Amino acid sequence: MSKIPNLLGRVTHEVAGGGEERPGQAEMAEIVAQIVGKAGEAVAIQAGTGTGKSIAYLTPVVDALAHRRIERAVIATATIALQDQLLSSDLPTTIKALEVDVSAAVLKGRSNYLCLQRLDELNESNLAEQQQLLAGSDAQSHLPALNEWAKVTTQGDREELVPAPPATIWRAISVGPDECPGAARCPRGDDCFAETARNAAADADIVITNHHFYGIHMASEGTLLPPHDVVIFDEAHNLPEVISATTGAEISGGRFRNIARRVRSLFTDGDIADLLIRSADDLPDELRDHTGNRITVSAQLMAVLLAGRARCENAGKGLRKVSETAKSGGTPLDTKTATRIERAMRLLTSLIEDIDLVMASEPDTTVLWVDGTYANPVLRATPIDVSPICAAQLWPGQSVILTSATVPSSLGASLGRPELEHRSVTSPFDYAELGYLYCPVHLPLPNSPDFAKASREEIVRLVTAAGGRSLCLFTSYRAMEGAAEHFETELDEEITVLVQGTESKSELIRRFVETDRVALLATMSFWQGVDLPGDDLTLVTIDRIPFPRPDDPVLSARRDRLGNRAFGAIDLPRAATLLAQAAGRLVRRSTDRGVVAVLDKRLATSKSYRWDLINALPPFERTKDPEVVYEFLQSLDG
Repeated sequence: MSKIPNLLGRVTHEVAGGGEERPGQAEMAEIVAQIVGKAGEAVAIQAGTGTGKSIAYLTPVVDALAHRRIERAVIATATIALQDQLLSSDLPTTIKALEVDVSAAVLKGRSNYLCLQRLDELNESNLAEQQQLLAGSDAQSHLPALNEWAKVTTQGDREELVPAPPATIWRAISVGPDECPGAARCPRGDDCFAETARNAAADADIVITNHHFYGIHMASEGTLLPPHDVVIFDEAHNLPEVISATTGAEISGGRFRNIARRVRSLFTDGDIADLLIRSADDLPDELRDHTGNRITVSAQLMAVLLAGRARCENAGKGLRKVSETAKSGGTPLDTKTATRIERAMRLLTSLIEDIDLVMASEPDTTVLWVDGTYANPVLRATPIDVSPICAAQLWPGQSVILTSATVPSSLGASLGRPELEHRSVTSPFDYAELGYLYCPVHLPLPNSPDFAKASREEIVRLVTAAGGRSLCLFTSYRAMEGAAEHFETELDEEITVLVQGTESKSELIRRFVETDRVALLATMSFWQGVDLPGDDLTLVTIDRIPFPRPDDPVLSARRDRLGNRAFGAIDLPRAATLLAQAAGRLVRRSTDRGVVAVLDKRLATSKSYRWDLINALPPFERTKDPEVVYEFLQSLDG
């Protein structure tokens, strides 16, 4: 007989207001218990909002650790908010309830931690050197506060700084993995916050990290995280994209310019740095007309890359000569200067490796494309298929659990395991009693020239009926901005309108919660990870089915490989997952009620794919009748 129900009962009883029975949570805990510790075993678990996913996987994992059936577990999340929730709430609650001694630590990428050596160097620089290192940013307006923080912080984590310093300032006092020479060769190695975090992770039973860092761990062939018996990916629906983004290469003018600043501060002769600056200018000139598109390495681009590579090699030779000259003269470089040279050398080596990867890339396996903006384009080399790296670094030697409120059917295939077992557990919510899924079929199709005006008018009617308390989601900035302009003249003045981009995301959410009659207009970054439970939110509108762009560089390369199967394998699962994530903003607890309105009539009329989309959504009562919806929203506003 399984002991999981008893253990889970103890944990849920410990939760504030606990004792609530959640069948889906119990189902999930049993599934996890069967997988944990079985090397090579894997499962994807779809568990909707309110299931209590974290407690469901923590309970069997903590029990397995306490009884030494496994030595270490890694939990990777997509958001910092969930990391904080695990470390400060869910994990301590589970450990306390089970009365066991299990330790945990958080591990992030090296650039998330303050580098004391770089802070020392910045403090010791004169004003001209600071301006050079910071690309003109005013160090003096930030340094005093950063120095005070450095004296008291025990973790050196960037997240502690509120408000966060400008990116240029943080880059000047942190290092990436390609730059750090290691604690043994750094004057402040004994005090290194990144090394302290890594050592804590090596001693911990549970390591909490993020998807991005795990992707880099895989790309490094497993060198960043300590050995572990199980890895759990929470919010796993976007994992293939994260792994793809972390296992490629990127080259930009900014990388050349950053290295040029480092080199200039180490040479009296500025010619070498000037040549690197030339590459920093030449590369964007070659790329910017292709921003957002796939490219091939033309003869002209090849010439720019080869010139940049040669200049990096030349800079490396110059740095080595500085060290050798000082050594042969009987006065070796001081430790701090030697460390600065080694960091610059590592940056040069990393850039040369990425240039080589781009020049050697094959169109069958790698897509070259231009990301960023017209002013600051970035050349990216992205693997079309992450299956090989997953086959080598993810599936062997450990048990793997992937979970999310929405698990696309294509997840296993995307990660190189098409036979991946998928399980779905019972939702605690009776969605049919809590609200409606509304699709106004009287609206034109999205490709109609009349759609924009008609959809804006429908959103105004819905928001008015709801008395605000609305999250209006759009698939593009253009659509959002058009709706915002329409709201200015057509929406009741008593309803406050908040628009993404006018303030930070956290500030917009704070104002939404604190304002009685309010509508928040937002694009894709608000479709996921926004939690607005209770009466604050009774309406979610979605302007279109979020099919990915047909010209997305990476997806178009994958479509080319799949041919006629591309829509069903790529576009439809992505749209279904994102649509479900957006709809999931409405009901966060059993007392929440409201309407999810999808203004794209294809959800109700498409004969080929509507059920694929509808079945991915929470099972609300479905309606096409606007009067039913208006009346329901008005009743909630009363």
